[in-house]
Amino acid sequence: MIAYNRETPILLFHSGSVETIKQIYNILQLIEPQRLYLVFNATETDVQIVAHEQIQSLFAQIGWRCKVKTLYNKTHLEQDAAWLKAIRWFFGFEQEGIVLEGFNLPFPAFFAFCSCLLEKYRNDERIGHISGQDFLQVNRSIKTKDSYYFSKLTDVSSGWASWKRVWQDMDAQLKTFPAFEKLNIIEEIPSHKPFRFQWHYLNHFEKFRAARCEYANLINNRLSVVPNTLQIPFNEYELPEMKHPKFMVTPVPEELKWQEHKYHIPAVTHSGLDSITFLQEKLLSFTREAAGGMKIPRIIHQIYEDPAGPPPNMLRIAESWKENHSGWEYRFWNKRMMHDFLEFHCPDFLPYYRSFPFNVQRWDAIRYLILYHIGGLYVDFDYECIRPLDVLLTNATCCMGMEPEIHKLSKDCLPIGNALMASVPKHPYMKAIIDDMKTNFSTNYGKGDTMQIMASTGPLLVARVYKHYKKKKEVTLLPADWVSPLSIREIWMLHAGQARPDVLEKIEKAFALHYCFGLWRSQTAEGKTWPKFK
Repeated sequence: MIAYNRETPILLFHSGSVETIKQIYNILQLIEPQRLYLVFNATETDVQIVAHEQIQSLFAQIGWRCKVKTLYNKTHLEQDAAWLKAIRWFFGFEQEGIVLEGFNLPFPAFFAFCSCLLEKYRNDERIGHISGQDFLQVNRSIKTKDSYYFSKLTDVSSGWASWKRVWQDMDAQLKTFPAFEKLNIIEEIPSHKPFRFQWHYLNHFEKFRAARCEYANLINNRLSVVPNTLQIPFNEYELPEMKHPKFMVTPVPEELKWQEHKYHIPAVTHSGLDSITFLQEKLLSFTREAAGGMKIPRIIHQIYEDPAGPPPNMLRIAESWKENHSGWEYRFWNKRMMHDFLEFHCPDFLPYYRSFPFNVQRWDAIRYLILYHIGGLYVDFDYECIRPLDVLLTNATCCMGMEPEIHKLSKDCLPIGNALMASVPKHPYMKAIIDDMKTNFSTNYGKGDTMQIMASTGPLLVARVYKHYKKKKEVTLLPADWVSPLSIREIWMLHAGQARPDVLEKIEKAFALHYCFGLWRSQTAEGKTWPKFK
């Protein structure tokens, strides 16, 4: 029989109920660990103060030989911050150990299971984590007599174990996440690829402790050990001889199923050539053949007036346009370059440009002027490219990206946006937009700064001009399904990690995605309370 090794240290984080902690204490009395680490977060309520006193009194009565260390946070920390501090503290003293968070009772043989496998995989860099529960329940679908199996997923909800070697450089590893995203490594991991949007849009490492462990395992190609509880005596504290797996492989179907439940998203994969993939491949093939005849110049324009430059999240999004259009020229326009351009190409517009009351009106106007005089593709910094747009622009002379119908600003006009546009130089539709800005410069479009901006230089302007434009066949309206498939509400759902399956399906079909950050709204009286993406 295999018993718990009393020299295996245990960290207990007081985050559960007093009753659960008391039950854990009763288990510890039976197995008698020689080193015990206790963590208490600063209390916020009288009830918590009483609970802490009860727990401290309980552990003051330890009747077996045990070295106890206590960490007490003087100020209250958020759950995940307190958890991370406790882990760092623990592995500052120990090379390996068991971690209990006090929420749930581990199964009786958990301690023997962990101490045995901590020793077995102590120096095996292929393993980074030992889970405290059979969260995948592999034995329900794949009959195995092994005592455990392996997974690329990580669970920390019911106790776990690990080594200092895994945690000692955790902070440095988390800083590699931007490169992990840029290289699109998640696409090469079958168990995670269908849920890549959850990793892309959620700030896991500030909010979710399980994701810290999982990310560290992924980038180091490490696995978690998961107990097969159907092969482990559930009500006994000792284990029969362990039956170790012969092969270090992972159960991908079960991993996908578990993540479907976790994220409430079906694992839509494209392992076969479905209709969407087939169409995309055909279109891209056509693009390569027709690329030589493309009329719109292969230039990507992006503007940002602030001398400090775009924030890091926008710079990462901007890289997607370069990556998907490797043969294109990329031009970043700063304030100095925009001013020089106006003086050289359109000095007649300078008086209007300087007289706009809002900066965003200048940012709107300059994009039409750049496309008219130079041509190319203009995109806002809150726009991400999912796949090359060549096929959408081929044989067109002017393209305007549509927005979802729900974003429609006027009953009389189409929801045409100005965040994604492409044109050949000197296109008459771009000239019509510029002429309208001049003609209606002093027009009052209604109450509120937002409406004035929208109608004078923004989406309402381009939609109004299109409505009265006689040669509509010269302007290609790119469907929102392709270039801006999500409503603002759906964008926020995605950002919060609560996107429905239909939302992710829209993204799968799209060529580009508009995040509608709306940073310009802070310039308006109505936009002071506009929510901001971090």
